[in-house]
Amino acid sequence: MIRYVLTAILIVIIFVMIIVIESFLLKVLYLANSVSNYAMVIINGSRRLLNIP
Repeated sequence: MIRYVLTAILIVIIFVMIIVIESFLLKVLYLANSVSNYAMVIINGSRRLLNIP
């Protein structure tokens, strides 16, 4: 009986950890995407300033 309770708790903990890691990865991907968009804006602006097509 105790073994089943412990395995159930372990499965719940693993699910929670998976959800936390997934949300962290999504945040990191969103941050990288916004940073790359910002870099593209800077590159396009500097190209316009230097008259590079």
